[in-house]
Amino acid sequence: MTEDELQQQFFEMLMESQYWSPSQLVAYQREQLEQLLRHARANVPFYENRLDSVFRPGGGIDWDRWHEIPIVTRTDMRDHRDAMLARNRPRGHGDYSTIESSGSTGLPIKISTNRLMMLATAAIRWRAQRWHGVDWSKTYTARGGFDPDALYPDGKQTGIWGPPWDAAARAGRSFTISRRFTSEETLEFLSRTATAYYSSVPKNVHTLALEAERLGIFASLESIFAHGEHVGADDKAAFRRVFGAACLEHYSSKEGGHMAHPCPDGPGLHVSAENLFLEIVDAEGAPCPVGVEGRVVITPFVSTIQPLIRYDQGDIAAFAPPCSCGRVLPLLKSISGRSMAIFTHPDGRAAARMLPDSAREALDATMWQIAQVGPLDFEIRYVPRDTARLGDEHQAEAAFREIFFDDAAVKMIRLPRIETTAAGKFLEYVNEWRPSQT
Repeated sequence: MTEDELQQQFFEMLMESQYWSPSQLVAYQREQLEQLLRHARANVPFYENRLDSVFRPGGGIDWDRWHEIPIVTRTDMRDHRDAMLARNRPRGHGDYSTIESSGSTGLPIKISTNRLMMLATAAIRWRAQRWHGVDWSKTYTARGGFDPDALYPDGKQTGIWGPPWDAAARAGRSFTISRRFTSEETLEFLSRTATAYYSSVPKNVHTLALEAERLGIFASLESIFAHGEHVGADDKAAFRRVFGAACLEHYSSKEGGHMAHPCPDGPGLHVSAENLFLEIVDAEGAPCPVGVEGRVVITPFVSTIQPLIRYDQGDIAAFAPPCSCGRVLPLLKSISGRSMAIFTHPDGRAAARMLPDSAREALDATMWQIAQVGPLDFEIRYVPRDTARLGDEHQAEAAFREIFFDDAAVKMIRLPRIETTAAGKFLEYVNEWRPSQT
């Protein structure tokens, strides 16, 4: 079977499995998890004894003891990198590649992923796009890295971007553009290539929208494919106002691939449950009830070169009740913050919450960045919507003290723009004093 045939088979299963019964989904997930557990125990030194709690003396799996498996952290991935790599890989899972995270949490890590994981992630993404009526025959542009072949003015043409077996998709074309594109160059390119779908991290697109308004250069887009960070109401409003674009949010990561996407019929994000097991757990690693926030812990099924069994993804989220759309896929109510400490207090306290949108509204800010710059010193850097009008800085400061530390020294700084990192990410929360190493 060719890769295209395998991918089509998985995609067609996905279109059916979303309507399985709950018992069918559980059975499928346990079958996938059992294969992964046996592979990891036999081939990955890191898991040689780590999974003992779930293996019965006769070799069966005791699913009631799943939550006794220790949670894998980013520190584990840094400190045990070699021990986490499989000595042998299952047949058919393909070659692997290694990438490095940008370290926005304060701890850069390397992640190795195999070809089958990438194929499965693409099929999951296509299902999300099918749900939302995406037209694969149109032009798609992704803002990528610093590929010298993807520079202005032509970018890099990368072929079709939808399922290769789909007749309409074979008419589509896609581009990658370098992060070295200026805002003006990006807007000109999107317009010239008649791009309908633009993929980037949401804050970068928000910045692009503000630059479009400032420069008077506009591009019409159908949808923004947002990934890599939380999409706020202000982001979506800017996409709609400036580009006339809807937003298709992908909850994804380098470690977990495509993990969830919005329901087309209601609020919340459906988990890609055929591709990974996603848990929301409390401080002890036990499941949180529906509606109760906890840490996101993931186990991708076919990530076999570097298995991640109960990996702390680094986010805080909550499950919602079953969706009224009829799909059996678990529903995320919200993704509200980072589970890793953003800021620390000299007395040892740590905080990982986010400021509410009401604080941004009080400042009348388009964008902001909250930074710890000293032991108990913080800056709220923000871009005012109207430079002639002063927002309510006192209300924003009060919100900061309520969410974080009431004895902090808080300084407000108005800026014309907030720069992205060298990796092209916009960080709303940054610890410039003592970055978390959780």
